[in-house]
Amino acid sequence: MVDSIQRMIAMARLTLKAAFRFKLIPWLFLILGLAVLLIPYVIRHDGSAEMFAQVQLSYSLLATTTLLAASTIWLSCGILNRDLEKHHITLLASKPIARWEIWLGRWLGILCLNTSLIMGMGVAIYGLLLFHSKDLSTEEQVQLNRVVLTSRASASEAPPDEEREIDQLYESRSQQTDIAKMDASVVREQLREEVRWMNQLVKPLHRRLWTIPVGKQGVHREEETLQIRVKFYAAPDAETTSFPMTWIIGDPKSPTRWEKELDLAPMITHEWSVPASLLRADGMLQVECRNYTDLSLVFKVEDGLVVLYRDGGFLFNYLKGLAVLLAWMSLLAALGLWAATFASLPVATFLILTMLLVLSSENLFQSIVTEGTISAVDEHTGEASWQYLDWIMVPLFTMLYHFTEILRSMAPIERLVTGRSIPTGAWILHLLLVGGVLIGSAAGWGMLLFNRKELNHT
Repeated sequence: MVDSIQRMIAMARLTLKAAFRFKLIPWLFLILGLAVLLIPYVIRHDGSAEMFAQVQLSYSLLATTTLLAASTIWLSCGILNRDLEKHHITLLASKPIARWEIWLGRWLGILCLNTSLIMGMGVAIYGLLLFHSKDLSTEEQVQLNRVVLTSRASASEAPPDEEREIDQLYESRSQQTDIAKMDASVVREQLREEVRWMNQLVKPLHRRLWTIPVGKQGVHREEETLQIRVKFYAAPDAETTSFPMTWIIGDPKSPTRWEKELDLAPMITHEWSVPASLLRADGMLQVECRNYTDLSLVFKVEDGLVVLYRDGGFLFNYLKGLAVLLAWMSLLAALGLWAATFASLPVATFLILTMLLVLSSENLFQSIVTEGTISAVDEHTGEASWQYLDWIMVPLFTMLYHFTEILRSMAPIERLVTGRSIPTGAWILHLLLVGGVLIGSAAGWGMLLFNRKELNHT
């Protein structure tokens, strides 16, 4: 076992030397350094400390992730393919080293390279944030530490029991003759859309009540605050760009309630702070919105209103986000080495990029999983035109949909930019899934193909 580890470490060193020989590492450090230093000054923002920090975090981390992903795909696909084309693998195979040790050694070398790059860029981005924050006023520093340089958990209202509401509506409307003749699944799907809209709609001169289970776990001092995050939608042809609403936080009968009229724009995330003392004794927070406009407003169930509260510091949350990015780069390296075992460099690179493009098609996966078919559904019969393919393709797309949802649910860059916490339990499960299941599967398959590959000794 010790000998195998030593041989894999030797292969990892050869991989790093090859990266230097390709001039990859110096160019990467140069481009990443310029991106981190220049992006905050090139991208426009509103000039506030909060927006400056968000721009620096989001674009710097996004540029780092994009460049590392591209270099990882190119290096992983190219280095093993070069071994095969230049017959270096024949020389290595003649030595007392197993093929799986060669494969894992290459992967470990790319892992070491990505780790050093992510750590270097992570320290640079964090250092620049601290450097620029020293020149801010006391009020700006407080706002920056409250909204961006923090770790905030979120709480939202429990989703309504849509199935129970659908059952009640279907039972009452199925007595009508024209509806009774329709396919039950089609009627229920229409009722589902109606119930979903009714649960999200705030009609003109009506109000909407939320009861948010915040709990006392995030409030350690009386002077702490909670952040109310709101996002709503209006009719696209609305003549006005802002909508007057009255917001009441806390018990509406209490003299200490938070009450204010705000003019808010649709399709934009709005956030403001309220005292944590507005929480009830049971940890619930009451929120009321009164719509004084002549248009209906839509607050989506998933993100219409969210309450944020501090649950930790920014640095640990930042390190967890970098660890997620490193896990994703390690998965790309494993996929690149897997593809290089049976395809040339252009084909392997194209294959990985195509896989990434397909996995990013969230709306396509969601529609197939929701409708249960890959083809259009007839509105009257409820039947799909390509039913013979559904039994193969629907389970495949369902698996891919859940896989991408698991990866997308972590979203480390978005969470860091908005000061949202990365839950430790979900973070550990995410790393175990990516590292233990996905990377393990890609590595096992890749080593199996590499071990069975016939080498050309000419």
